[in-house]
Amino acid sequence: MGNISIGQIAGFISILTIIIGAITSLIAFSKAFISKLLKPINQKIDHLEEVSTSGRNNIELQLIKMILVNFINDIEHEVYKSPIQKQNVYELYDRYKTLGGNSYVHDRWEKLIKEGKI
Repeated sequence: MGNISIGQIAGFISILTIIIGAITSLIAFSKAFISKLLKPINQKIDHLEEVSTSGRNNIELQLIKMILVNFINDIEHEVYKSPIQKQNVYELYDRYKTLGGNSYVHDRWEKLIKEGKI
């Protein structure tokens, strides 16, 4: 047992290389197989996230529009608004524009800005 030949070392390295190659191939195959199985599930999750985000944004847009309309109506009827209320409504208006709001609210907002009421 004390004498190990170069042939034995070469044989051991060859077997070790084959085993490592087989394991690497098995891992690559497993990843591809699992990825293929999960693809439809990932697509459904992505779609659900998209629908959910779209729905939340639409609800948020409608709520902000309602708040802005009430604020604009109060200003047009000369209801006093504190500086912090005005600051808050400016932030809401920025969010409204970010969400894609651009309707009669925009026109009335710009009119009140030009008149110096907000």
